Amino acid sequence: MRLVQFVGSAAALASHAYGQAQSTKSCDSVTKICFQTYTVPATGVQYGIALPMNVTAPFDAIISITAPVATKWAGFSWGGTMVFNPLTVAWPNGNSATVSARFAFGLSLPQGYDEAEHTLMKGTTTNSTHWTMVARCRGCTSYQDNNAELATINATGTAPFAWAQGVSAPQEPANNASAFAVHQAVGKWQHDLSAARSPDFESWIAANLVEPAPPVKTSTTTSAASTTFTTTTKATNTVAAGIPASCAGAGAAKFQSVLASGWKATKVIGGLTSPRSIVFDTAGNMLVVQSGKGISLHVMSADGCISSTKMLVSQNNLNHGISLSVDGKTLYASTSTTVYSWPYTASSTSVGTRGTVITGMYNGGAHVSRTLLIAPHQPNLLVVSHGSNDNFDYASGNPKTGRAIVKVFDLSKAPANGYNYPNDGWLAGYGLRNEVGITFDGNNMLWGVENSGDNFQRTAQGQSPKDVHQDNPAEKLNYLGDVTQPNNNWYGYPTCFAVWKPSDFTDQKFQVGDQFVIAPNNTFKDVNCDSVSTPPALVFQAHSAPIDSKFDPTFSTLYVTFHGSWNRQPTTGFKVVAVPFTKGTDGAYKPVAPRSSNTGYTDIFSNPNVAGCSGNGPVMSSGCFRPAGLGFDSAGRMYMTSDTTADAEIFVLGKS
Repeated sequence: MRLVQFVGSAAALASHAYGQAQSTKSCDSVTKICFQTYTVPATGVQYGIALPMNVTAPFDAIISITAPVATKWAGFSWGGTMVFNPLTVAWPNGNSATVSARFAFGLSLPQGYDEAEHTLMKGTTTNSTHWTMVARCRGCTSYQDNNAELATINATGTAPFAWAQGVSAPQEPANNASAFAVHQAVGKWQHDLSAARSPDFESWIAANLVEPAPPVKTSTTTSAASTTFTTTTKATNTVAAGIPASCAGAGAAKFQSVLASGWKATKVIGGLTSPRSIVFDTAGNMLVVQSGKGISLHVMSADGCISSTKMLVSQNNLNHGISLSVDGKTLYASTSTTVYSWPYTASSTSVGTRGTVITGMYNGGAHVSRTLLIAPHQPNLLVVSHGSNDNFDYASGNPKTGRAIVKVFDLSKAPANGYNYPNDGWLAGYGLRNEVGITFDGNNMLWGVENSGDNFQRTAQGQSPKDVHQDNPAEKLNYLGDVTQPNNNWYGYPTCFAVWKPSDFTDQKFQVGDQFVIAPNNTFKDVNCDSVSTPPALVFQAHSAPIDSKFDPTFSTLYVTFHGSWNRQPTTGFKVVAVPFTKGTDGAYKPVAPRSSNTGYTDIFSNPNVAGCSGNGPVMSSGCFRPAGLGFDSAGRMYMTSDTTADAEIFVLGKS
């Protein structure tokens, strides 16, 4: 393997802080290409960029990735974050390498991206110690951002870039559309793109393109274009509960499953793209957000199957949130930054001209889902949840940031250009790391399920850090209450967290559900959380990743989707669970189990070998479905989306 020689100070590579110049010049002795290059200090993976002198958009780039063979894949973000930027991903393939253009519309396996193409160049090779991929990329330096605007990298200065790498080989190394597992490490740096420009760029291309050199596109593509499609299905052999035994045309379920006693589950459709949230309109049609594609509409048969399907809204920056007004005449959906509205007619399944309801939500970060919910008893109120921008988003402890928070907006008073999320609306609670699944109980009180933190180490006074991340902190079920009034309560994040496994803490005695801090000190200890932070109503196993919750029509059970872990070995989640609820003598709803219980819910629909599932995907070889959104139709049947990227599915579930 030929490793390029660095020209410049090695100290420039030592820092990971965004904002410090971390790239340096390196030239390859064989191809003669000179790259502006960054090397990951911990792993030795090297990323190089070469650009033309003329950087008027659109312009091409040459990218190189060199990695030790222990690195089974390496990826590069042209926009500095995983989501809504072109990604170049590469891995070894025999004595050569494979390159793949990808695009992530959410925190899931990046999909194929047909707006960019790579052409392999000389220098692409694999030997016993390292592999190298060198390619010209067209379509990497300009792209549609999550505001549907054209973005171009700043090639006359510095630009924020990001890297990711994995230690598990892609499922099909020769296939540039192959699935691959979650990254083992990620990082960021600031790249000097002015120094990457050269008058020799075109001659490097001419001298080093591999002949014949067909451009490489990723075959399972997702781009700004969305297609309309129609399927015809009907039920056969329905069971007593009204759950069809099968739906013609839906195909067999991709993965095996385990159902609780007395439950039925049937696949109603496949071939979707990352389906997330579900709503049903006044005519009984099912509307589904497909992340990176738009909103699909599914006409339902009386038996619970789907009779036809079409794309209602083709807009690839929609990624999770959807809601309908109480009268069914206005449709709402969200990107990571904006909430939009459309006039909607259920009888003709059509939308009118798009409007803007809310702007100013955080652009990027770890959590890009923005859940939407109309208050059923106050049709003018829209509830919006907004996660943190990182594992520990310390600034979000101030609700004025508008992150790690749930807010309420009065639609009857919305400005013509929409509300500004951080500055407008009122609180329904803050200090909520990622309250993705929100729902109303029978008293129209708001509840939410929270994704808690990753990679935790407990640092007690006078002791060395202790790794507690495997089973702590717990995920949470929070009571948020009456959205017609401001709820200024703090729910702990980013300071106070909930215990799932007390025995992991050797310096303090805890019960399940107790609150703790990562590094107790003389100023703030675990016990301080009890007086300033609102505790959860119930807790879930750490890293289960709850992302939707819905009460059944009787409000006696709350169903929650566990999207599945990535920060735990063996993995957990990847299932739908039921949380029994009761109505107390005071008329309030609450979980049957106390907060101190770690058995306050039961599995309903799960994968048979959760320990074999792979988070953040999953790759097809894991053999797991991944529950995401839930919705009840007027007959009381529960529908569940599985957003496994390849041939994603929707199921209908019910009791026999």
